[in-house]
Amino acid sequence: MGKGKRRNKSTAKQRRAALPAAQTTVHDLPDELVCQVLLGLGSPLDLIRAAATCVRWRRAIAGEGFLGRFYDHHGAPCVAGHYYVTDTQPPDVTGVLRWPPRKPSAAFVPSSSPDVVDGGLFSLDFLYVPPVTDRPRRMYYGRRPRRTRIRHNQCREIVDSRGSLLLLTNGPWRELVHPRHWSSDFIVCEPVSRRYQGIARPADLSHLPLLGAFLLDGGGAGGGDTMSSFRVLSVLYEPDRSRYQFGMPRACVFAPGSDGGWHICWHTMDDEDVEVPLMEMIHLAGRTAGRVYWGIEDGTVLVLEESTVKFSLLTFPVQMRGPYRRTSFRVIGSSVDGEDRVRVVRVHGEDLEVFGQLLDSGEWVVEKSVALRDATAGLSGWDYRFFWLPARIVTAGNTFVVLTPAEKIWLFSVELETMEVENEHVRNRNIGPSYPCALPWPPLLRACVRRGDDDAVVSKRRQRHSKGTTV
Repeated sequence: MGKGKRRNKSTAKQRRAALPAAQTTVHDLPDELVCQVLLGLGSPLDLIRAAATCVRWRRAIAGEGFLGRFYDHHGAPCVAGHYYVTDTQPPDVTGVLRWPPRKPSAAFVPSSSPDVVDGGLFSLDFLYVPPVTDRPRRMYYGRRPRRTRIRHNQCREIVDSRGSLLLLTNGPWRELVHPRHWSSDFIVCEPVSRRYQGIARPADLSHLPLLGAFLLDGGGAGGGDTMSSFRVLSVLYEPDRSRYQFGMPRACVFAPGSDGGWHICWHTMDDEDVEVPLMEMIHLAGRTAGRVYWGIEDGTVLVLEESTVKFSLLTFPVQMRGPYRRTSFRVIGSSVDGEDRVRVVRVHGEDLEVFGQLLDSGEWVVEKSVALRDATAGLSGWDYRFFWLPARIVTAGNTFVVLTPAEKIWLFSVELETMEVENEHVRNRNIGPSYPCALPWPPLLRACVRRGDDDAVVSKRRQRHSKGTTV
């Protein structure tokens, strides 16, 4: 047995302990754990920022099935902000804007701080606007116009929103005609991705006035391109030729795609047409729980079922009945035990009343009420001469109502959960309605989402470094 130095085991252990341990980073996590971490992000905006961090995270987010799992876990994207229509005059007692009408504009206000949501992403400056000197295309009654393309002009107004999409009317160039008295073309746009589609109104029904236009889901849930998964519901008013004081509502549905186009939803022979009075007596009251409501001054309510596209007339109990004007009557929604419910808000004298249905019997009862004169007495700008006339509803949501006295434009809002009044919120600065808008879903991730892209990126960086350029 040869002689040699005996190794000191304790010294070897000390040397190994003295060696610096390899630093563990997030890149050492397996792909399964990386996906679980990314699923815990709170919003689509955080998801987009994570996708811009590195190629591996972007590849995981753009992988098959991840966006669907994220949607199932978090639900629909939260509202990024609201488009507030900036009208200059409130509706009068008949619900028609005072003359002459002014082309309304819209301003986007983020729901959170500008550091979180960039309001510039929601600008509508990408939509084509012709010069003011352009003359409109003339329409002759004796000649049928050709509907070959969408007409572009400056008479545009936001009329609805859904998710990340906006619906705008693209009405004819008529300064002295109210928008409701003439059918219009439409534009569906997604402000963040700066995409839009023009939709010409049905040629056969272009002479009918417009009762309302709405965005509907296209049938896809949690996936697919938003610009190809929507529908447009257009509700028109057809006057009765034999009796000019009556008419019938008509509905048309537009769906994009190869087989897209307007589908006119006429009633069958077994269904009876719903008869309504003059259009000037009908005003949009609200939309909730899959239905659209119009108030009629004769004391009835016109209801449209979105799923079946059928109309019906609704009559409320005696204690709720009255002339349902735009300034005194709105239908809003609420959620009770996860079920969508319908509530009615109306101005009755000096009081604002909220009606709801009992869950067991379905009976309509007064849930809450507030005396507007006494409740607003402590707000800045209040005048003792206010509320001699009934207040006017400007706009309403599921949780609030914006009103103004009839004597003077002085906007204030009522929180329907607490019935508290205030006039400092941003919604009290604009007379027109507001439309929520969310970030697009799914987000567009096109750069370096395949494994082969990693090698391409690395080779490009090496070439730049060899040439002396920095990345």
